[in-house]
Amino acid sequence: MINDLRKSAYELGLAALGIAPAIDEVRTSFAWAKSVVTTAVCYLPPETSVSDDTPRALVARIARSADYHDVLHCKLAHMVEQIKAVYPNAHTQICVDTSPLPERKLAVLSGIASRAKNANVFVDGCGSYAALGEIVTDIELPVSQPNEIDLCGSCEKCIRACPMGAIIAPGAIDKSKCLSAITQSGGIVPVETRHAMGNRIYGCDRCQEVCPHNASVRVSAPEFAQDVFPGACPELIPLIRISAREFKENVKRTSIGWIGRTKIRRNAIIAAGNIKCEEAVPALKEVMQGECAALREYAVWAIGNYVIELQD
Repeated sequence: MINDLRKSAYELGLAALGIAPAIDEVRTSFAWAKSVVTTAVCYLPPETSVSDDTPRALVARIARSADYHDVLHCKLAHMVEQIKAVYPNAHTQICVDTSPLPERKLAVLSGIASRAKNANVFVDGCGSYAALGEIVTDIELPVSQPNEIDLCGSCEKCIRACPMGAIIAPGAIDKSKCLSAITQSGGIVPVETRHAMGNRIYGCDRCQEVCPHNASVRVSAPEFAQDVFPGACPELIPLIRISAREFKENVKRTSIGWIGRTKIRRNAIIAAGNIKCEEAVPALKEVMQGECAALREYAVWAIGNYVIELQD
C-alpha cells in the first residue's frame, strides 16, 4: 500500500511521501486518527525579471503563482481515492495549512523533511521551498523512519541575513519581528519595521535566499509555473487604489487575497514610502482623504518619507 501511495505521489508531482504516527497534538483535533500521510511539493516558481520603470511591489515565492493550498488539496484528494479503493470504510481528512496540525514536526517524524535553523524544513528536491500537506486517517499504516539529519551544521547565514533579527535561536522565530508574519498580520506596523519591509507586500524569502541548500533547487511542479496574479512584482499603485469590487473580482481568490484588501493596501502604501515613489503621491493623497483612519496614517508617513528625501 505504501509503495503504491508513494508511486502515485510522484506521478502527481509531489516531491515526497511518508507516514507519521498520530501523535497527541494530532489527536487533539482528530481523536480517531491512527496515522498521518505526509507529503510535500516544491512551490518554487520560475525567476522572472521586469525591465520597465513601473513602481512594483515584491511578493514571496510561495505566493507568486497558484495557491499551494488548492494545488496540494487536489493532489491529496486523488490519494484519498486510492486509499479508499483499498480501505472503503477508511476515515480520512485532508489538511493543507488549514488545521492546527504540527505540520513540520509530522514531516520530520515521517522522514520526508529535516529541520533547519530558519525554522523551515528541508525536503529533497524542494530545499525549504516546500509546501506541506497531510492526510489524517484511522488506518494503521507502517510508520516511516524519522529524519534526524542536521543539514545546517555550523552555518548561520539565515540568522545573520534576517532583516529584523527574527531568528532568535536555531529553529526559533520571534513572529513579532518576522517580516513574513508582519505582512500577513493585522495591527499597527511600527515605523522601524516599516523601513525594514522595503517593497515587500507579502512574505519574505531572505532566510531562504541565502541558504546554500536552496541554491540548486529547480522548478518542478508545473502548477507554480503559471503566469497568474500576483507574480513576483505586481504593480504598486493599482494595489494602493484597489477598490472593494476590484479586490473581490481580481484578488480575493488569489494566493495573497486571504489577508484581505486593507492589509494589501497597507503594505503597498508602506512599500511606496520606502522606495520614495513619486508616482504614488496622488494615490497616497487619495488615501489621506479616505475613510480608513489606519491607512490615512500610513499614507501620511509614506508621503513624509518622499518629502524628506526631496529636502535632503
